[in-house]
Amino acid sequence: MLHLIKLELKKGKMISYVWGSLIAYASIAAFFFLMYFVEAPSEDEPVFTGYGDMFSLIDTIGRATFIVYASVMLSKLIISEFRDKTMTLMFAYPISRKKIIFAKLAMVFSWTFVNLIILNVVLGALVVAVNTYVGYVDDAVTTELLQKQGLNVLMQSFGAAGMSLMPLAFGMRSKSVATTVVSSILIVAIVVSNSNGFSLSHIIAVPLSLGILGILLTYLSFRKVDDVDM
Repeated sequence: MLHLIKLELKKGKMISYVWGSLIAYASIAAFFFLMYFVEAPSEDEPVFTGYGDMFSLIDTIGRATFIVYASVMLSKLIISEFRDKTMTLMFAYPISRKKIIFAKLAMVFSWTFVNLIILNVVLGALVVAVNTYVGYVDDAVTTELLQKQGLNVLMQSFGAAGMSLMPLAFGMRSKSVATTVVSSILIVAIVVSNSNGFSLSHIIAVPLSLGILGILLTYLSFRKVDDVDM
């Protein structure tokens, strides 16, 4: 399985995925600090009341970004190859079709999960450093806060990685890249969006359940791929 993932990374030019992630990091950081420097100094209705709010925003934007980013990867790695019939060439190899598909899915799942962890750690540390120097938000980083945030990030990242596979179940029906990407945006709009301070993702059971559902749906979509006549 690891060998197949390595082949996919080489085939898909891993550097393009890396650059895509770096651009996403930079965009999220720019958006966050725009809010921080423009809105945080306001004493009437401050955007952030503490590090908890800042860490939560980073995590929320990150999950929204990488769920959509994962749909683009799925479109390139699976949808386009089925649509253009290039997947048939891969299925000609003396390797189980199911292993080939699941290697691609594992790559997208792992890529999403790892990127969300890195994003939260790196940008979170940068936020603490900037706020310590600028001091717009009067708060302290405690061990309890870090432990709570760390556990939350792990669970939310797992849920987001599972949810990132869900658009594939919709896109494969018509082998449509547009359907795959649009369905990921709808998932983000439903689960990650915030209304008056409330989001479904705040109920940790929701993203975890949807993450497991995403994994289950993709498994069911390809469980008989070895027996399908291409």
